[in-house]
Amino acid sequence: MRMILFGFTVFFITIVQAQNNQSLIKENAPNVYIDCGYCDYNFIKEQIPIVNFVRDRNDADVHILFTSQTTASSGKEYILYFIGQNLFKNLNDTIKYQTFNTDSDDISRNKMVNSLKLGLINYIKKTSLSDYLSINFNLPKKKEKVTEDEWNFWYFTTSANTNFSGEKNYKNLYLNTSISASRVTEDLKLSFKLSSNYNENRYNYFDGVTEKKFLSVRRSQDFYAFLVKSIDEHWSWGAWIGGNSSTYSNIEFNFYISPGIEFNIFPYSQSNDKQLRIDYRIRNSFTNYSEETIYFKKKENLWSHSLEATLSLIKPWGSINISTEAGNYLHNLNLFELDINGYLSLRLVKGLSLNLFGGYSRINNQLSLRRAGASLEEVLTQRRQLETSYNYWGGIGISFSFGSIYNNIVNPRFGNSGSGGMTIMFYN
Repeated sequence: MRMILFGFTVFFITIVQAQNNQSLIKENAPNVYIDCGYCDYNFIKEQIPIVNFVRDRNDADVHILFTSQTTASSGKEYILYFIGQNLFKNLNDTIKYQTFNTDSDDISRNKMVNSLKLGLINYIKKTSLSDYLSINFNLPKKKEKVTEDEWNFWYFTTSANTNFSGEKNYKNLYLNTSISASRVTEDLKLSFKLSSNYNENRYNYFDGVTEKKFLSVRRSQDFYAFLVKSIDEHWSWGAWIGGNSSTYSNIEFNFYISPGIEFNIFPYSQSNDKQLRIDYRIRNSFTNYSEETIYFKKKENLWSHSLEATLSLIKPWGSINISTEAGNYLHNLNLFELDINGYLSLRLVKGLSLNLFGGYSRINNQLSLRRAGASLEEVLTQRRQLETSYNYWGGIGISFSFGSIYNNIVNPRFGNSGSGGMTIMFYN
């Protein structure tokens, strides 16, 4: 009897709370859907309480689509597409804002919220809620001086990173250092980078009689420099030089030089929304191998070329990114590689979305494979590159959500556990 009474009490409290929460749904307020995979939703809902946030774009009066691009100084330029639906059909707007590499998370999210507020005014002013709006202008106290960039658009980065893990019979250590410099303007892009990687794995194995210890070490160094020059809204040309060494790939030293040209079917100014780029490169490389290869070579100088096409679309119904590249050596056209990679995110119907991602490579150009082969230990610890004619990767995800369309409430207790709806995921 007590359990029945307790259950009835909990049920009654839940019903009362649900009725109280209905007051959090704003009457006459536009329904807004934020289409962003990296936004702080709780902060947005706290700072913009005048609208109803919904869980699906089909329930929205305003669909806000976020896109971003990296700027010259490793910051971000964000473009917010405001897409009117239902009462606001054909009422669209675009807002841009930038964040800097030195901005804190709080500064970045405040810039985001200010841009959202600016764009939403266009819709809120057409509702009865416009009576509650007030607009303030924070004018500078004195006229700002136009200053020149003392660095002349140059941007430098140095970094040193490490991560490690371990248990009784296994230890891992990873080290990375790099230094880079870049200069990006509307017409010219320059970049230089030097990096070094060290990856160490230690294994202990005890078979009941003897203990065996294994050490696996992989080292690599890379450097590159490139220049890209714009020709017009559709054409660009570039030149690359670089080199690398790798214990995994049997490369003691490699140096290459490569010019190239690119054509974008869509204007570069629309790259945040859509791109279809086709680029062709020709490359000369000199390689000195650590050990003799399967082709009985210790060093060689070869020419190769490649053609790549990349399609990128970001739309209200989802996004697509597909690239395919084909290349071969000029001294032997049978030495080739063909790659295709893609990502597809679709919102099929209300509450149902589909994500597909994957790639496949057809490989017949592994010139650096060492003739001595690889030991069992090197194979198991992935210390040496192995012969293959292909590789692939991929996955699929399906998400189905249903329930209340509203998403106004912020409740941070015990983290973000619990949400309205159901998600079903399948991975390959």
